[in-house]
Amino acid sequence: MSNILSWAQAIEQGFEPRNYSYKKEDIPTGTYKANLDFKIWAKADSGITCYFTVAETNQKIILTVYRDRTTKEYLLGNIDFRSVKTNQEHLITTALNSKNNIKFQSISQ
Repeated sequence: MSNILSWAQAIEQGFEPRNYSYKKEDIPTGTYKANLDFKIWAKADSGITCYFTVAETNQKIILTVYRDRTTKEYLLGNIDFRSVKTNQEHLITTALNSKNNIKFQSISQ
């Protein structure tokens, strides 16, 4: 059973996606603990939008894992994001890419 929700399902289950930020200045870079609150299928791109709460600061952030065009999998490293558990703390790493945008680099389960 998938633990990835539609926008409507997330709202029905009491989540509020609008409280989370995707803005570069709101997302810390580096490695830190964050709770994966819920996941939603991305609308515009083929991806899984992940809604995290940073453990140390309680910041609510959005990171997306995109589908690989070749394998058609939703991988971050070798982790298939369709099976990553929600409502669980993870160690995540983010960094700035060559275009100075946030890149979701890794997650430890």
